[in-house]
Amino acid sequence: MYLSDTKIQELIDSEVLLHADASNIGQVTYDLRTDGFYINENKQSEVELGPGDSTFVSCVECVALPNDLTASVLLRNSRIRQGLSLDAPLYFPGHGTRLFYRVTNVSGNTITLDKSKGIAQVAFQRVDGMVAHPYHGAFSDELNFKGLADYSDVYAGELKKVENKKEEIVNIESRIYGNVLALFAIFAAIFTLVNVNAGGLSSNITTVNFVALDLLIIGGFLVLASAIEAFLVKNREKKASLPLVLGIACIVVAVVLAFQ
Repeated sequence: MYLSDTKIQELIDSEVLLHADASNIGQVTYDLRTDGFYINENKQSEVELGPGDSTFVSCVECVALPNDLTASVLLRNSRIRQGLSLDAPLYFPGHGTRLFYRVTNVSGNTITLDKSKGIAQVAFQRVDGMVAHPYHGAFSDELNFKGLADYSDVYAGELKKVENKKEEIVNIESRIYGNVLALFAIFAAIFTLVNVNAGGLSSNITTVNFVALDLLIIGGFLVLASAIEAFLVKNREKKASLPLVLGIACIVVAVVLAFQ
C-alpha cells in the first residue's frame, strides 16, 4: 500500500525522508531533486546522453527507513515520454542511504540532463509486519556513490568477460575491413599484371626485365597488403610478417634483375 501525501509529510517531519522540500510532495509520491550525475564514478553537474548511454544519478534526498517501510524510485511520466528509462533498487526496511538510480537514453536523440529539472520520484510502501532482519549490506550509509562497493571483486570476472567480448568484436570488424581491402589489392594486382604483361608481349622488352617488372608489381602489392594489415589489426601478436618479407624480397630481386 502506497503512503499518501499526508503520510509522506509525516515521513519528512520524522526524518525518515531527509533533506526534503515539502512543496515536492505529490498525491502518493515525492519528486526527487538531483544532486549530481556519475559517469565512471566521476560526479558531474550536467551530462549529455547519446542513444543507449546511461548515467547514475544521486539525489539531494536521503532516507532512513524504519523496519516496516520500503521505498521505490520511479521515473516521471514526462521523462518516459522524452525517451528515458530508469533502473533502481527496492530500498529495504532498515536501509539508510542517499537515493540513487540509473537512467538510460532509449531514444534515438541526444538528451541533456542537469540538476535544475526533476527526473524521478519516490513512493513509500508499508510492509505488513516488522521485518526480522533489517537491511545491513554493502550499500548501507551510502552518502557518496560507491559504484560496485564490496561487489567489485565478485563481478570483476564478468566485467572482464564483457571487455574481452568488446575487443573481439572490434577485432572482427578490423578483419572484415582488412579482408575487403586485401581483395581489392589482389584484384588490382591481377589487373595490373595482365595489363603490363599484355603490353610487354607487344614490345621489345627482354625476358629478364619482363620478370623483374612482374616481381616489382607483385612485391609492391604485398607491401601494400602488409600496410593495410598494420593499420587495421590492433593486436601486434596477430600481425603476419610473411607478406611484408615476400614483398621486400620480390622488390630486391626485381632491382637486382633490372641492373643485370
